[in-house]
Amino acid sequence: MLLIDKYAYTNRLTNTNPYIKFAIVVIALAMATITTNIYINLSILIIMSMLTTVVAGIPINKYFKLLFIPSTFLVLSILTILISISRVDIYAWRIEIFNYYIGITESALQESILLSTRVFAAMASTFFLGLTTPLNNIIRVLKKMYLSNVLIELLVLIYRFIFIFLKEAMEIHTGQELKFGYSNMKNSLRSTGLLISSLFTRLILRYRDMVVILECKLYDGEFKIGD
Repeated sequence: MLLIDKYAYTNRLTNTNPYIKFAIVVIALAMATITTNIYINLSILIIMSMLTTVVAGIPINKYFKLLFIPSTFLVLSILTILISISRVDIYAWRIEIFNYYIGITESALQESILLSTRVFAAMASTFFLGLTTPLNNIIRVLKKMYLSNVLIELLVLIYRFIFIFLKEAMEIHTGQELKFGYSNMKNSLRSTGLLISSLFTRLILRYRDMVVILECKLYDGEFKIGD
Protein backbone atom coordinates (compact mmCIF):
# COMPACT_ATOMS: atom_id res chain seq x y z
CA MET A 1 0.00 0.00 0.00
CA LEU A 2 1.28 3.47 -0.85
CA LEU A 3 2.06 5.73 2.09
CA ILE A 4 -0.44 8.30 0.79
CA ASP A 5 -3.15 5.65 0.49
CA LYS A 6 -2.37 4.34 3.97
CA TYR A 7 -2.80 7.76 5.56
CA ALA A 8 -5.95 8.44 3.53
CA TYR A 9 -7.64 5.51 5.29
CA THR A 10 -6.17 5.96 8.78
CA ASN A 11 -6.07 9.72 9.49
CA ARG A 12 -8.41 11.55 11.88
CA LEU A 13 -10.39 13.15 9.05
CA THR A 14 -11.03 9.96 7.06
CA ASN A 15 -14.72 9.88 7.97
CA THR A 16 -15.22 13.63 7.66
CA ASN A 17 -17.65 14.71 4.95
CA PRO A 18 -15.62 14.48 1.70
CA TYR A 19 -17.71 17.23 0.10
CA ILE A 20 -16.57 19.69 2.76
CA LYS A 21 -12.92 18.74 2.30
CA PHE A 22 -13.26 18.95 -1.47
CA ALA A 23 -14.86 22.39 -1.22
CA ILE A 24 -12.06 23.62 1.08
CA VAL A 25 -9.42 22.43 -1.38
CA VAL A 26 -11.20 23.98 -4.38
CA ILE A 27 -11.46 27.33 -2.60
CA ALA A 28 -7.79 27.18 -1.55
CA LEU A 29 -6.66 26.28 -5.07
CA ALA A 30 -8.77 29.07 -6.58
CA MET A 31 -7.32 31.62 -4.16
CA ALA A 32 -3.75 30.43 -4.76
CA THR A 33 -4.26 30.61 -8.53
CA ILE A 34 -5.98 33.99 -8.67
CA THR A 35 -4.19 36.02 -6.01
CA THR A 36 -0.90 37.80 -6.61
CA ASN A 37 -0.29 38.36 -2.91
CA ILE A 38 2.46 36.13 -1.57
CA TYR A 39 1.20 36.52 2.01
CA ILE A 40 -2.16 35.01 1.06
CA ASN A 41 -0.35 32.12 -0.59
CA LEU A 42 1.82 31.63 2.48
CA SER A 43 -1.28 31.69 4.67
CA ILE A 44 -2.90 29.00 2.50
CA LEU A 45 0.28 26.93 2.71
CA ILE A 46 0.41 27.19 6.52
CA ILE A 47 -3.32 26.56 7.05
CA MET A 48 -3.48 23.53 4.75
CA SER A 49 -0.28 22.10 6.24
CA MET A 50 -1.68 22.54 9.76
CA LEU A 51 -4.94 20.87 8.76
CA THR A 52 -3.00 17.96 7.31
CA THR A 53 -0.50 17.45 10.14
CA VAL A 54 -2.07 18.80 13.33
CA VAL A 55 -5.77 18.19 12.66
CA ALA A 56 -5.60 15.06 10.49
CA GLY A 57 -2.63 13.64 12.41
CA ILE A 58 -0.27 12.99 9.50
CA PRO A 59 3.31 12.78 10.87
CA ILE A 60 5.14 16.01 10.11
CA ASN A 61 8.35 14.29 9.01
CA LYS A 62 6.45 12.06 6.57
CA TYR A 63 4.46 15.03 5.31
CA PHE A 64 7.54 17.07 4.46
CA LYS A 65 9.20 14.00 2.97
CA LEU A 66 6.25 13.67 0.58
CA LEU A 67 6.41 17.37 -0.25
CA PHE A 68 10.13 17.13 -0.96
CA ILE A 69 9.67 15.04 -4.11
CA PRO A 70 7.62 17.57 -6.13
CA SER A 71 9.59 20.42 -4.53
CA THR A 72 12.77 19.30 -6.33
CA PHE A 73 11.04 19.73 -9.69
CA LEU A 74 9.75 23.12 -8.55
CA VAL A 75 13.25 24.32 -7.66
CA LEU A 76 14.60 23.30 -11.06
CA SER A 77 11.74 25.11 -12.79
CA ILE A 78 12.18 28.23 -10.70
CA LEU A 79 15.90 28.40 -11.47
CA THR A 80 15.17 28.68 -15.19
CA ILE A 81 12.97 31.72 -14.46
CA LEU A 82 15.21 33.24 -11.83
CA ILE A 83 18.58 33.12 -13.58
CA SER A 84 19.22 34.55 -17.03
CA ILE A 85 22.18 35.45 -19.26
CA SER A 86 22.74 38.72 -21.11
CA ARG A 87 25.46 40.86 -22.64
CA VAL A 88 23.94 43.92 -20.93
CA ASP A 89 24.23 44.47 -17.19
CA ILE A 90 20.57 44.64 -16.15
CA TYR A 91 20.88 42.56 -13.03
CA ALA A 92 20.56 43.30 -9.34
CA TRP A 93 22.89 40.39 -8.57
CA ARG A 94 25.22 39.02 -11.21
CA ILE A 95 28.58 37.55 -12.14
CA GLU A 96 30.51 38.32 -15.32
CA ILE A 97 32.03 35.54 -17.41
CA PHE A 98 33.65 36.24 -20.79
CA ASN A 99 31.75 39.49 -21.33
CA TYR A 100 28.44 37.80 -20.42
CA TYR A 101 26.42 38.59 -17.34
CA ILE A 102 24.73 35.77 -15.43
CA GLY A 103 22.43 37.05 -12.77
CA ILE A 104 19.05 37.77 -11.24
CA THR A 105 16.83 40.75 -11.98
CA GLU A 106 14.45 42.20 -9.41
CA SER A 107 11.43 41.38 -11.58
CA ALA A 108 12.56 37.78 -12.01
CA LEU A 109 13.08 37.50 -8.26
CA GLN A 110 9.58 38.80 -7.52
CA GLU A 111 8.04 36.53 -10.13
CA SER A 112 9.92 33.51 -8.77
CA ILE A 113 8.82 34.21 -5.20
CA LEU A 114 5.18 34.60 -6.27
CA LEU A 115 5.29 31.43 -8.37
CA SER A 116 6.97 29.45 -5.57
CA THR A 117 4.44 30.47 -2.92
CA ARG A 118 1.57 29.82 -5.34
CA VAL A 119 2.80 26.32 -6.21
CA PHE A 120 3.52 25.40 -2.59
CA ALA A 121 0.07 26.59 -1.57
CA ALA A 122 -1.48 24.48 -4.33
CA MET A 123 0.62 21.44 -3.38
CA ALA A 124 -0.35 21.74 0.28
CA SER A 125 -4.02 21.92 -0.73
CA THR A 126 -3.90 18.87 -2.99
CA PHE A 127 -1.86 16.91 -0.43
CA PHE A 128 -4.52 17.71 2.17
CA LEU A 129 -7.16 16.12 -0.03
CA GLY A 130 -4.99 13.16 -1.03
CA LEU A 131 -3.77 12.38 2.50
CA THR A 132 -7.13 12.72 4.25
CA THR A 133 -9.64 11.39 1.70
CA PRO A 134 -9.80 7.80 0.37
CA LEU A 135 -10.10 7.42 -3.39
CA ASN A 136 -13.65 6.03 -3.23
CA ASN A 137 -14.80 9.21 -1.46
CA ILE A 138 -13.09 11.39 -4.06
CA ILE A 139 -14.84 9.42 -6.81
CA ARG A 140 -18.15 9.90 -4.99
CA VAL A 141 -17.63 13.66 -5.04
CA LEU A 142 -16.66 13.63 -8.72
CA LYS A 143 -19.79 11.66 -9.56
CA LYS A 144 -21.91 14.23 -7.75
CA MET A 145 -20.25 16.86 -9.90
CA TYR A 146 -21.38 14.86 -12.97
CA LEU A 147 -17.82 14.39 -14.16
CA SER A 148 -17.53 12.17 -17.21
CA ASN A 149 -17.39 8.44 -16.44
CA VAL A 150 -14.47 8.17 -18.86
CA LEU A 151 -12.40 10.61 -16.78
CA ILE A 152 -13.34 8.85 -13.54
CA GLU A 153 -12.40 5.51 -15.09
CA LEU A 154 -9.01 6.90 -16.15
CA LEU A 155 -8.46 8.29 -12.64
CA VAL A 156 -9.13 4.92 -11.01
CA LEU A 157 -7.04 2.93 -13.49
CA ILE A 158 -4.09 5.33 -13.28
CA TYR A 159 -4.29 5.32 -9.49
CA ARG A 160 -4.36 1.52 -9.46
CA PHE A 161 -1.48 1.31 -11.92
CA ILE A 162 0.69 3.43 -9.62
CA PHE A 163 0.47 0.63 -7.05
CA ILE A 164 1.31 -2.00 -9.66
CA PHE A 165 4.26 0.03 -10.98
CA LEU A 166 5.79 0.63 -7.54
CA LYS A 167 5.24 -2.95 -6.37
CA GLU A 168 6.90 -4.44 -9.42
CA ALA A 169 9.77 -1.94 -9.29
CA MET A 170 10.41 -2.66 -5.59
CA GLU A 171 10.37 -6.44 -6.14
CA ILE A 172 12.87 -6.23 -9.02
CA HIS A 173 15.09 -3.77 -7.14
CA THR A 174 15.09 -5.92 -3.99
CA GLY A 175 16.07 -9.00 -6.00
CA GLN A 176 18.91 -7.10 -7.64
CA GLU A 177 20.18 -5.81 -4.30
CA LEU A 178 20.25 -9.35 -2.89
CA LYS A 179 22.48 -10.28 -5.83
CA PHE A 180 24.75 -7.25 -5.20
CA GLY A 181 23.49 -5.60 -8.36
CA TYR A 182 24.27 -2.14 -6.98
CA SER A 183 27.67 -2.84 -5.43
CA ASN A 184 29.49 -0.44 -7.78
CA MET A 185 28.81 2.06 -10.53
CA LYS A 186 29.13 -0.47 -13.37
CA ASN A 187 26.77 -2.94 -11.75
CA SER A 188 24.36 -0.16 -10.81
CA LEU A 189 24.07 1.06 -14.40
CA ARG A 190 23.62 -2.48 -15.68
CA SER A 191 21.02 -3.29 -13.01
CA THR A 192 19.11 -0.09 -13.72
CA GLY A 193 18.90 -0.95 -17.40
CA LEU A 194 17.69 -4.47 -16.61
CA LEU A 195 15.17 -3.06 -14.13
CA ILE A 196 13.67 -0.75 -16.73
CA SER A 197 13.40 -3.44 -19.40
CA SER A 198 12.04 -6.06 -16.98
CA LEU A 199 9.63 -3.57 -15.47
CA PHE A 200 8.11 -2.77 -18.85
CA THR A 201 7.50 -6.47 -19.58
CA ARG A 202 6.03 -7.18 -16.15
CA LEU A 203 3.75 -4.15 -16.32
CA ILE A 204 2.33 -5.36 -19.63
CA LEU A 205 1.62 -8.76 -18.07
CA ARG A 206 0.03 -7.21 -14.98
CA TYR A 207 -2.10 -4.98 -17.19
CA ARG A 208 -3.40 -8.03 -19.05
CA ASP A 209 -4.17 -9.71 -15.72
CA MET A 210 -6.05 -6.63 -14.57
CA VAL A 211 -8.13 -6.58 -17.76
CA VAL A 212 -9.05 -10.24 -17.28
CA ILE A 213 -10.05 -9.58 -13.65
CA LEU A 214 -12.24 -6.65 -14.66
CA GLU A 215 -13.91 -8.73 -17.37
CA CYS A 216 -14.55 -11.53 -14.88
CA LYS A 217 -16.28 -8.97 -12.65
CA LEU A 218 -18.48 -7.90 -15.58
CA TYR A 219 -16.88 -4.47 -15.77
CA ASP A 220 -19.01 -2.28 -18.07
CA GLY A 221 -16.92 0.88 -18.16
CA GLU A 222 -18.14 2.34 -14.87
CA PHE A 223 -16.83 1.79 -11.35
CA LYS A 224 -19.74 1.43 -8.98
CA ILE A 225 -19.35 3.76 -6.02
CA GLY A 226 -22.20 4.07 -3.57
CA ASP A 227 -23.64 7.47 -2.68
